[in-house]
Amino acid sequence: MATSGVSTFNATRQEIIRAALRKLGVIDAGVSPDAQTMTDAAFSLNAMIKRWQARGIHVWTTEEATLFLQPGEYEYDLGSSSTDHATRSYVATTLSAAEAAGQTILSITSATGISSGDNIGVVLDSGSIHWSTVSGAPGATVTIAAALPSAAASGNAVYAYTSKIVRPLKIVAARRYVFSTALETDLGRPLARLDYRALPNKTQRGTVSQFFYDPRGGATALGRLHLWPAPSAATEAIKFTWHRPIEDMSSQSDNPDLPQEWIDTMVFNLAVSMAPEYSVPPATFAMVKGLADEYLDTMSGLDREPESIDFGLDHG
Repeated sequence: MATSGVSTFNATRQEIIRAALRKLGVIDAGVSPDAQTMTDAAFSLNAMIKRWQARGIHVWTTEEATLFLQPGEYEYDLGSSSTDHATRSYVATTLSAAEAAGQTILSITSATGISSGDNIGVVLDSGSIHWSTVSGAPGATVTIAAALPSAAASGNAVYAYTSKIVRPLKIVAARRYVFSTALETDLGRPLARLDYRALPNKTQRGTVSQFFYDPRGGATALGRLHLWPAPSAATEAIKFTWHRPIEDMSSQSDNPDLPQEWIDTMVFNLAVSMAPEYSVPPATFAMVKGLADEYLDTMSGLDREPESIDFGLDHG
């Protein structure tokens, strides 16, 4: 028996739309819809996928990130335009010489993984991290755009990364991370909003033990992570597990930001979403909707990770 040996089948936005319109009988095989129909259908497709985010369809969009802390700062904005610093991955090195306030050319132990334009943070002797960007290709030294505001001793940590994370839809778990030992301590599940608000003295410094995440959204492109108590030093970070938004399908040639198994589900559910715009026979609509519901139910069941369940006794 001969097989292809490949498993890369996928579909573009254009192919999904054309397939959905064929299911409704709006177009025939081999026919391309006009430009306005494609534009309207693309809107419906992206809106449908955004709606699916509310169903908890997130297995393939579950990612890990690291948030760099500042002493005394207990609220951090998360998103690509934030002035705070959370990223999927970073590199760490150290200063190889003491650097005075006002310096922009810094001696570093290693430039591996650091590129021009990267975000770069230098731990100052004051205990905070000074953030800037890398100017030019680094080597034994690295040039930063914003000069050090105060001194940094030889051996102080230097962190660099390329991109900030986008606004998380949800943060499902977090761990306190100690840079010097790589020790991670579970912070448990996120607090509810009112439970966080009930905590005393938000500015109190100490060892972070709890967190609350407000995704906000809408006109606000940043989510906000609240920590309690406020961190006392930048020697620790918060590593967290988060759900990123499903990416838009912006052009006709874009593939969906969903696994291949979802292609039929997208096609039939898009057809259902678009059906009110066309004179679709009731029998055709009922058949398409039945398959759309079946496929979505099947794929939603697949989109689950094995998780432990804790049981407790009710002493009430």
